Amino acid sequence: MILTVVPNPALDKTVILPGFEPGKTYRATEILTLAGGKGFNFARALQAFGQTALLVAPLGGNFGQRLLELASQDGLNCDPQVIKAELRTCLTILDPAASNRLTEVYENGAPLGPGDWQKLVDRAATHFREADFMAVCGSFPPGVPPDGLYELVKQAKAAGLPVMLDTYGPQLENVFALAPDLLKINQHEAGAAVGREIATPEQALTAAAELQQRGARQVVITLGKQGAVGFTAGKQPFSWASPEVAAVSPVGSGDCFFAGVAASLVQGKDLPEAVRWGIAAGAANTLQVGAGRFNRDELEQLYALVKPI
Repeated sequence: MILTVVPNPALDKTVILPGFEPGKTYRATEILTLAGGKGFNFARALQAFGQTALLVAPLGGNFGQRLLELASQDGLNCDPQVIKAELRTCLTILDPAASNRLTEVYENGAPLGPGDWQKLVDRAATHFREADFMAVCGSFPPGVPPDGLYELVKQAKAAGLPVMLDTYGPQLENVFALAPDLLKINQHEAGAAVGREIATPEQALTAAAELQQRGARQVVITLGKQGAVGFTAGKQPFSWASPEVAAVSPVGSGDCFFAGVAASLVQGKDLPEAVRWGIAAGAANTLQVGAGRFNRDELEQLYALVKPI
């Protein structure tokens, strides 16, 4: 089981509107609503690899209850920390008449109340003994203390639980000193972390080496359609190119990538092989609408097409 902490969950709604234009009125007939936030997408994708997650997240209001219902329908296990703030919602409009163009409107998470984050950390800690890894997925809402992620990772490491991170920003900077076992980050987030633009695999490898020097034991940087690169704990570089696919929607592909990596590591695969499976999962996710969902047969076909850069 992968203990999955989701600091900033959301109720995700995707509306399919052919010929969408701003400023007009539409009556949508095709709508998909899912339990969202990066960790919930990650947990759905884990299922395709035969792995399970236990999700710990701050949830409040009517939308928070709806998210739990949707998560249950997807077979996801949750141990929520109930808060007063209403859960945020995120809207994606997909236009199939314009090459599946996306318009995305994401609400910011409501601020957590005093003590909410510590209660969430305490709740997560009750599951440390039963977990194989802890994954922390996504951004942090207002109200999380500056050392919030640091305290969570510190407790997990003290319990001997390996930690995988898919996050960015100030909370990440504070946690390098704890030597997280794996950092997965995209090229834009990595660019912000190192203070320069990352556009090529070579630039990403240089940035990955820098992030490893700061403390992360293993680092993977994704580059969208270009693939992913990284360094193992033994400081061996690797790079994979992503296969070309007829994408429908890229939403959630990074989360599926992370799920492929995490599931493969749990199964004992080395990091380069795990990243190869992650790239296949990310590509498979683009073939349909709905973050964190893909076909296992398509996953295996795409895995065979992932080649070294």
